[in-house]
Amino acid sequence: MLTRGVQQKPLNRVTIKIMGDEYNVVGPESPEYINHLVKTIETKIEEVQKAHGDAKLSKTQLAILVALQLTDQLEKLRITHEKMEKLIQAAK
Repeated sequence: MLTRGVQQKPLNRVTIKIMGDEYNVVGPESPEYINHLVKTIETKIEEVQKAHGDAKLSKTQLAILVALQLTDQLEKLRITHEKMEKLIQAAK
């Protein structure tokens, strides 16, 4: 939500490559941070490919499996965070 008088962060444009396809990413995050995310995704893709051995997975299948893994990690972190918040509130 934009508010009058609030200074916006400048937007960065970064061209990334994942599985041979180029994407233009625009946002306030630094190019270094975006490239770190790309490396994380590429590592996950390699892990999924290795886990499936000789099976030929399409880019779409790889992307969905990686998205599932990352969503699982995010959800577990969210649950842990909520539990910690409840413990902190109970300790007050």
